[in-house]
Amino acid sequence: MEKTKKIGFFKRLKMAIFELENYIQFISEKSGKAIFYSLKLVIILSFIIVAANAIFVYAKYNNPTNYLDNIVPNFVYQDSKLEIDKDDLTTDEKKSTAEVMKQLSPSIKKIFSGQTYSKTDLMQYVQENERNIVIIGVAVVFIEGIFDLFIFWIMIAILTSFIGWIVLKFLRIKMKYSRLYALSTYASTLSIILTVIYTMLNTFFGVYIDVFDYLSMLISYIYITAVIYMIKSDLIKQQLELIRIATVQAQVKEQLDKEKEKEEEEKRKKQEEPQGEKENGSDEGSDKKEKEKSDGENNAYDDEPDGSEI
Repeated sequence: MEKTKKIGFFKRLKMAIFELENYIQFISEKSGKAIFYSLKLVIILSFIIVAANAIFVYAKYNNPTNYLDNIVPNFVYQDSKLEIDKDDLTTDEKKSTAEVMKQLSPSIKKIFSGQTYSKTDLMQYVQENERNIVIIGVAVVFIEGIFDLFIFWIMIAILTSFIGWIVLKFLRIKMKYSRLYALSTYASTLSIILTVIYTMLNTFFGVYIDVFDYLSMLISYIYITAVIYMIKSDLIKQQLELIRIATVQAQVKEQLDKEKEKEEEEKRKKQEEPQGEKENGSDEGSDKKEKEKSDGENNAYDDEPDGSEI
């Protein structure tokens, strides 16, 4: 059995984005390799997201304390009630944080039950425990990024495989779903990378594209459709090559059969020639004996005396 050629991660990434004609190599692999590939890429992308967030925070706000001061509105938690200063909701970040704080209000009541807590207390706590908070924040963002991206990729791959299934039915090609899902995973690689880039641009610089989600999905659909058509073309080429090989083999066999028949015919003729010569030799011997006998009888008649002699 022929062993599957080992493909490294970065080679696999390059093939997934730029070498659609080589997707046929993924068909012979187990679907687990495609899942493991997607998990690896998700980890790398999550690390990039964490690094980008850290660079952005320190570049714009110098430290996490200033960052929280700019995204957390003024608030006071007193008598089991959370009061947010509406006049301080001047930015989208503070408005988003206020919504999150309202949703977390029941948990806040359990933590600060019977206590008074304000934004000033929060800033002081963050400043005193900045290092631990940064470590915890990085770990949370990293793990959340892995989980969100991996689930998102699975959903994209499933939707892409549905489009691939339609194309397979149209072209009358049979393929196991596990192989189709693996191809869909690779086909959606570019969409995942573009989604991560767009998310960071939107978060850091406010870039917004209204139809980006549809465009990223469309890229995956185009990839899987092109890949299936290329695989169809490769299958046709393989069938033509098999037909050509079978034709050549038939011609060679026919030629060998003719040569074999010719050799058998020559061998048969050689076997018949000695028998003919033997028969001719025996005929000549019998004629010679008859001639000698005839001559002997004639000589006997010549030796007898005739009546004129005394």
